[in-house]
Order: sequence, then structure tokens, then C-alpha cells
Amino acid sequence: MGLVGDMFHRFMTRQVSFFNQLPRASKEKLAEVESKYAELRVTGPEGGVFYFQYKGQRFEMLDDKPKVAYEKLDKFLLDGDAINYLNGDEVFFDVIDGELTPRAIISHKYFRANTDKIIYDTEEFAQAFENFLNEMRAVLRGRKG
Repeated sequence: MGLVGDMFHRFMTRQVSFFNQLPRASKEKLAEVESKYAELRVTGPEGGVFYFQYKGQRFEMLDDKPKVAYEKLDKFLLDGDAINYLNGDEVFFDVIDGELTPRAIISHKYFRANTDKIIYDTEEFAQAFENFLNEMRAVLRGRKG
């Protein structure tokens, strides 16, 4: 597992503060996906394939691919465009460094979703992603300190 996976593991221990910062409407929308499974694929040498389940108002990072039908699995991809970024891990690190915004990765299609239920509009997703980034930056500060 690369650096991205390590960061997600560290985030799992900090997610209470992340969820506490979400607006009430976002929390209500998340309740609609209770017990759903998702695959996040981050391309590149520091990336990987990660599986999550949302239950009990928290994300659980799974060690293995869940035993659900492929079409029931929400799929998310963070990837480059082979021009500006070769891989999704480079995109991820530039977002954390503040070189790219969540809105930019959505508009440049570096982040794509394949799901039967889109629970956020673009603005809500960008705001949630910004909260997530604040937590990831806190993880990095903790790692450096």
C-alpha cells in the first residue's frame, strides 16, 4: 500500500471531527447510503484500490473487496489525464498541497464517480472534499511533527 493508503488509514481515526464539521443537510444525505459499499481507485505508484463501507455514520475502510455484486458497488476513480498529471496520486498530492482545488479536479474530470445514487451536487461534494482535505492536512502535520 502506498502513501495514499497510509493517509486514508490515518484519516479513519480522525473522521469524527470530519463528520462533525459537515452541514446537517450533508449528514442527512449520507444517511441515505447507510450500509453501502464503495471502491476508490487512485492510479499511480503511491495509490491503490481501497474499499469502504458507510455504516453507523462512519466510513469503515475494508481490508478486502466486499462480497457484493459488482453493480452494487459504487466506484470512484482519481486519475490523471496523461498531459498535466500522469496518475491520480499526483492529483491527490497536489490537492492536499493546495495546488489544485476540489472544484478543479471535478471540472478537469480527474475525479469520476460511477454510482447508482449521486448524493451530492457538485458544490456540496466540493465542500465535503474541502473538509476532508483539512483533515488530511492535519494528518500530514501530525506525521511531520
